[in-house]
Amino acid sequence: MRLRLKSSFDASGFSAANQVILNAMKKYGLILADNGSSMYISGDPDDRWDNNDLHNLGFIHASDFDVIQMTLDVVHAKCGNGRFMLALDRK
Repeated sequence: MRLRLKSSFDASGFSAANQVILNAMKKYGLILADNGSSMYISGDPDDRWDNNDLHNLGFIHASDFDVIQMTLDVVHAKCGNGRFMLALDRK
């Protein structure tokens, strides 16, 4: 699912670095992947980011986003390990 942070979201209480991320989420959106846990934001580790500051992004809620695209077509494909994989694709 593709989400975009609502333009009305007030990012002024966040650090300058986090405001850059939040403004990018408002402009470009993000892809939501279901990993079986609560919604959280993740990315590649980089020593140039302050991890403690990045944890403040955890105060964002799913309700702060608009759904931009949600795939509808469902296709089942059997994987080599005998399990079924669910692939979503919009054609």
